[in-house]
Amino acid sequence: MWFPLFVMLFSASLWAPMPASSAEFGEIYLGGYLFGSWPRDQQLFNQGSTVPASIQPGIGVGVKVGLFPHATRRMLGIEIDSYGHGGALSFPNTVNGQDHGSGRSELLVMNTMLNLILRYPGEMITPYIGIGGGWSHGTLLNPNITGRADKDFDSASALGYQYLAGAQVLVSPKVFLFGEYRYFSTNYHWAALAVDFRAQYGLFGVGLRF
Repeated sequence: MWFPLFVMLFSASLWAPMPASSAEFGEIYLGGYLFGSWPRDQQLFNQGSTVPASIQPGIGVGVKVGLFPHATRRMLGIEIDSYGHGGALSFPNTVNGQDHGSGRSELLVMNTMLNLILRYPGEMITPYIGIGGGWSHGTLLNPNITGRADKDFDSASALGYQYLAGAQVLVSPKVFLFGEYRYFSTNYHWAALAVDFRAQYGLFGVGLRF
């Protein structure tokens, strides 16, 4: 679905006129943002049992750097994107058919992603779509899970991917505001505990163009 859309939009963009003020090499920008996370409740594997889990929303911060070369008419580029947010897990702590009440833990998610971005650089508003992949870290903080050899924290690393769409709005030749929607997916596997993590993110930030 996404790849044909990228091809069609990029092909059409090659016929668009380029702004006369473009830099010789292209455009680099730096942006910082705040966001909210809305994870989807999932099935969780806990010590041999599969149970429904609730994953709480959280808030986070992030930073990204983008590069759009002149050779792609500054419409196709890449971003390095790093962000993190909090949250919490809770689930029925059923082990070997025995009910041990509720298991719970705070959750810290840290992601570093490489995004491929396709945009249309308008004079004031620049809409864009993208797809990215990279490395995700999910850390359990202060877990309280009966039957599991808990530590103060337990970290799991996994490959993740995301889809995104948003727009930049120029407030000066160098400064822009942006809003963005993301869908993120990864699978965390801790000791005797695993969950498929799926989340939607809503972002708002500010950036500088160079």
